[in-house]
Amino acid sequence: MSSWKYYLEAISDRLAPNYDLSANETVAGQMVDLVARFKMRSEKYFLLKKITLYAYENHETVLIQGRERITPYLARQYCGFLQQAVLELVNPDDEHMYSLVTGVLVARRGIASEARSIIERFSYSRNFKFLLQGWCEVRLLAVDLAANEVYSNKAGRAVCEAYRVPEKKGGKETVSKPQMVSQNRP
Repeated sequence: MSSWKYYLEAISDRLAPNYDLSANETVAGQMVDLVARFKMRSEKYFLLKKITLYAYENHETVLIQGRERITPYLARQYCGFLQQAVLELVNPDDEHMYSLVTGVLVARRGIASEARSIIERFSYSRNFKFLLQGWCEVRLLAVDLAANEVYSNKAGRAVCEAYRVPEKKGGKETVSKPQMVSQNRP
């Protein structure tokens, strides 16, 4: 079993090379333990960099919060919080291609089975001006430190492995293979 402090440090170390990190930040009126922001801008130019043919931006924001136990009420509340966070964090314009908002709930003492089902069924995406100003998608993950498991919605399955529970062995972080639990129905 990993501790919350160790998990937060390990995830911070993983995200730090590519993300701007800030701790204890208020987003959509709620305190978040760790916020990680990533922005990538790509452009195509003709002969000179001043003559830009087109440009587009990709954004990702990761919101990590720790809790003792994840209940169905807390899972529903966090889903609503992520939908409100999209309004605050995503600023579409003509160069905006897409934004991803990744919410990670970390439970120290487990996740209720009904809360798991709420997390796995959660889905939220939004188009801006008929996709002319891009789109946004919300990924939701729940990490159970006690059981060494990662749960996610459909959009979050692609990044489950990045938020796995690290284990300490000989002072170094090693990768433990968590039980990926998701609805894989044909």
